[in-house]
Parts: sequence; C-alpha cells; structure tokens
Amino acid sequence: MENLPEDKSESWREFSPGPVQSIYSPQGQPSFKVLRLDLLKSWASGNKYYKLKYVLKKALSQGTHSVVSKGGMFSNHLAALSDACLAFDLQLVAVIRSHAPDENNPSIRKLRANGNEIVYLNPREYNSYGEADAKQHFSDCLFIPEGGLGKEGIKGAMEIVYDCLPHAPTHIILAGGSMGTASGILAAAPAHIKVVIVPAWKGCTDSYIYEILGKYDVTPQCSWELWPDYHFGGFGKFNRSLIDFMTTFSLNHSVPLDPVYTGKLMYAIEDKRSAGFFKEDDSIVAIHTGGLQGLEGYRYRFPEEWGSYAP
Repeated sequence: MENLPEDKSESWREFSPGPVQSIYSPQGQPSFKVLRLDLLKSWASGNKYYKLKYVLKKALSQGTHSVVSKGGMFSNHLAALSDACLAFDLQLVAVIRSHAPDENNPSIRKLRANGNEIVYLNPREYNSYGEADAKQHFSDCLFIPEGGLGKEGIKGAMEIVYDCLPHAPTHIILAGGSMGTASGILAAAPAHIKVVIVPAWKGCTDSYIYEILGKYDVTPQCSWELWPDYHFGGFGKFNRSLIDFMTTFSLNHSVPLDPVYTGKLMYAIEDKRSAGFFKEDDSIVAIHTGGLQGLEGYRYRFPEEWGSYAP
C-alpha cells in the first residue's frame, strides 16, 4: 500500500469482502438482501474496517505510535480498533465512558488482552473529552473520535456502497449510531437510490443528520429518510419482542444479529415489509454492520434474557 512502511503493507492488504445473502421474500414482497459485513475478514471487522481504513493509513504513514479514541463499555468501535492496533503494532489508549470500572466486562477483557491502556471517565468528563485532552496527555498520539466519525471515516464508509450497487437496490437500509457509516452511504449513493437510516438511539432527527452532513461537507445525491421509532426505548435497550424476533430471524436465515444495531434494523425492515411500505418491484439491500462482539456483553450483563440466544 502506497506510503505505508513495508513491514505493515502485507497486513494491510489482507482483506476478504463480506458476501451478500438473499433473504426469503414471500410473493408480492420486494427482494431483500443483506450485505454481510459481519463476515468481512481483515484487520478489523464489519463496517469498522471501512471507517478505520483511512485514518489508520494516516497514522501509519506519519509514523504515529499511539492512538487515542473514545467509546462505551461495550464499544464495537474500540473492539475493532483494538484488533487493528494489534495488527499494526500501534498502542491504543481507550477512553471508556463508565460510572464505575468493570474489568470483568468481556469487551474490557479484550482490550486488556490486546495490551491496550484504559482510561475510565464518568459521563460528564467523557462527554467533554476531545482531541486537545488526548494531545495533552499523549502528545504524539492520533485522536480518533467516538465511533470513528470523521472525514477519513466517512471516506472509507463510502466504499460500502460499491458492494451494494451490483445488486441493483432501490433502497439501502442501515442502522445508525455515530452516523459515520450513514454519512458515507449518503455521500456515495446514486440519485436513484433511497437510503434509510434506523437510529439505534432515541431522539434522532433529520436536523441532527443535516448537522453532521454539513460539518463534513457531505451533499447527498440520493433521497433519504429516518425510521426513528425502532430504538426500543433508547440506545442498547431491548424488550422481549426484540429478543423473540432476533431468535426467529437468526434461526430462519442463519444471520446472527446484535441487540444494539442489526437486531433493530432487521425488525424495522420486516415491520415495514409486513405493513406494505415497499412495492413488489423494490429491491432492498440491508447493511449488516457487524458488532457481534457486543453479544457477549449482553450475555454477561443480562444472562437470563440473552444467555440462550445462540445465533
């Protein structure tokens, strides 16, 4: 890879794309396919591979030795970044939002096993922590915002669209957290495609999306809309209906889901399909962004509810 140290280039090139899987559609229903980024094989998994691709290239090309980034106790972003830093011999400092440390948390154990430094901050301190704070404590570091949301992250996420286009979608549908992946999809999707974002958290609005798009100079050519009412009470929240749906969907289609993003995404799509939202000649491509490492956290925190979910 151009501009990368020779000893890093081979690891960088290791990549096997996620396949596209057809989901059974009853007669009269639109075509439904899933881009399985959870099956992508490289130095990071899922959509995180794309969101980290260019910011890590920047770090490696500049000879940076340490990376600082933020996330919650079960952060998919930090888990993927941890694997990437291990692959490229970078030191990761993970700034964790937490009311109290929990070293038994499976996600924290993964960071520790990968040799990462962990800084626990309470929510108030965490929310205000930014690049200036990282530079003050780790002067030669590269700071990556929460969820990988940034110019380089959006640039990488744009490439996900190119894996969707051969399947002629009328709709590309994905879950949204930090909205870095969603911004990349909106930046790259052609005008004839509608992009639908299913926010994983409560209170997401069109104006919030417009604010992010404006900040990073993204001008979509496609049409887009939010389905904001499938958060099940808020970020990371769930109920019995979601558990039962995920169990049935995974058994029927052999697609593992997580309760934060992809479970709610597939629930929303199936709810809209059954309500007649789509036309028969529509073609849906849903993006499975991965994040399955979080399932271990749910089994750890909620063993009674999630202990038996084995996709």
